[in-house]
Amino acid sequence: MNRKSDLADGACFKRKRGFRLMGLNFNADGIVRGFFGGNAYLAILFLLFICIFLFKSAIGFIPGFRTELSEARISGIEAANHMNYQLVGYDALYTKVNQAFINEKRAKFGNLATLVPIYEEFESIIDDELEDKVDEYTEMDDSEEKQAAAIKLTTLVTKACGEVSTEELLKTIQSRLPQTTEISDNTYQKALQYAHKYALNDYETPDEINEIPALINDQMGAFNKAMDLIKTSDDELREIYQEIEKIATKTNITISDNRKNLASITSLKDELKDNANDSQVAQAIQTRIKELEPNIIEIDPAKNILPIYEIIAKHDPAADNMVNQFQKGINLLETAEITTEKSTILIHESSRLFQELKEIVTERKSLLAEWKHDKPVTMWNSITAFFFGSDWKTGSDRQSLYGLMPLFSGSLLISLVAMAIAVPLAIGAAIYVNQFANKRESRILKPSIEFIQTIPSVVLGLFGVLVVAGLLQGMSEVSWLSWIPGFPIQDRLNVLLAGILLAFMACPTIFTLAEDALNNVPKAYSEASLAMGANKLQTVLKIIVPASLSGIIAAVMLGFGRVIGETMVVLLVAGNKARIPDLSQGVGALGESVHTMTGIIAQEYGELEPGVLHWKALFMVGLVLFLISLSINSICQRVISRKTS
Repeated sequence: MNRKSDLADGACFKRKRGFRLMGLNFNADGIVRGFFGGNAYLAILFLLFICIFLFKSAIGFIPGFRTELSEARISGIEAANHMNYQLVGYDALYTKVNQAFINEKRAKFGNLATLVPIYEEFESIIDDELEDKVDEYTEMDDSEEKQAAAIKLTTLVTKACGEVSTEELLKTIQSRLPQTTEISDNTYQKALQYAHKYALNDYETPDEINEIPALINDQMGAFNKAMDLIKTSDDELREIYQEIEKIATKTNITISDNRKNLASITSLKDELKDNANDSQVAQAIQTRIKELEPNIIEIDPAKNILPIYEIIAKHDPAADNMVNQFQKGINLLETAEITTEKSTILIHESSRLFQELKEIVTERKSLLAEWKHDKPVTMWNSITAFFFGSDWKTGSDRQSLYGLMPLFSGSLLISLVAMAIAVPLAIGAAIYVNQFANKRESRILKPSIEFIQTIPSVVLGLFGVLVVAGLLQGMSEVSWLSWIPGFPIQDRLNVLLAGILLAFMACPTIFTLAEDALNNVPKAYSEASLAMGANKLQTVLKIIVPASLSGIIAAVMLGFGRVIGETMVVLLVAGNKARIPDLSQGVGALGESVHTMTGIIAQEYGELEPGVLHWKALFMVGLVLFLISLSINSICQRVISRKTS
């Protein structure tokens, strides 16, 4: 009896307290399970909510973009864009050639070239500040009084011109001669001397100043003749472009206004149905509809469309003329006497880019020959225009372009630079801390590296803008480092700067995960290797690292996900120019300013009204970014699960 009683007491003791309601256990275990399980399901629901929100906000972009592309085609804006693309290529190439010309001119006639803008600055000061004194002097008859007035006027000119600081004067000159770094005393005094002459001779510019440009151009020889050919080679094509642009822009505005007015009328008619019983409101709505209906203007093909085809017929001869004249200019440049290495490099680069310009002209000629204003724009056309478009230009009344490639290429290039710096540093540090460092070193190094994660990204970005950018550009201008491709760096904020800062941010993530992966390798592996006679370094490189490779790869990929999703740093230091990096420059492309997917969202979202096409475009970019991050994390999970299986 006693035994049965004890068993019964034990059963009572083990029975879980609580109660059951609607199939749920309300006891300690049930509550704990419900709490943690609920949190897990809540996280999944939150993720689903984000996905639905992104898709809902972005889903209307493709149809809206299709409408905008259709309007651009019907109005002729698309045809104008083909011409403009050629002119943009010409402008970029002309800039290169002109840089070589200015650089050569500066090297040969530095002081003489700077004399003209310095004199013109002094001339402007005399016109603004000493006009009354000059007029008073020139009205005097020749006498001793006039001689004294001349001395006084000369003193006033010297004083007025001397009030302009050297820094301001240099900045003015650099707007015309960018390579100018200083003003010699001799050049300054000559300019001042000619300024005196100008004031004392009734506003007559001295002949010596007028002769300087002609003198320089004559002595530049073939280079100057080449520039004359190149400078005017685009005139005919640019005139045709402006002609078609004028017609197409006007038609595009009309089409866009018609669409908006029709949408308003449709909305008002729906509202009229809802308020049919309220005669006063219905009458007000009908009045508004009648006001909008006259604003719908019918497009006249003879006036708005047919002239575009007539202009396109003039395009090919004008484009060929531009290419031929530019070719003659390039040929002359190759015969010109070049004295500076920089000008030589720029001319060789211009010759290479000219071949690309010829390809662009040929491609656009073909597209214009096939262009039809009534050819429908398909949904697939709008999708490809977004994902493979090379331009991101927004806020234009003419046409907005939403091409992802400039943003994607900028994000990818910065991320690759960051990973190229971060991966060897972080993994090397993880191997050292885990395998070679003593306990004291580990206690110092590991927390220090992981502490980097606590630095706010905005603080790091400001540090990059204010400190690192200047140091990097200054270092690139050091003469003995000029052999490095891309040095000196042209853009202060650039890919390399962003990559360095993001590498600094990614290091703790990669280091921590890689160190954990190294920790998970069984000690028996290293002990067996050492017992077989391998030294410590051989054991680490041939046993430990290969055994933890899956974890290290996962660490690298998570670091990549951390980098490509960063916003504040790239927004502050990448330069924010939405253009595809010129990879033909090789390493030199790292010195260019770019924009990123995260940066464009942060920069432009706050200025937009919800629901407009631009707003939807940013959500489309966010959706792409979300899918990239999701893919990276999914791949990491597969890598980790393969390691543990």
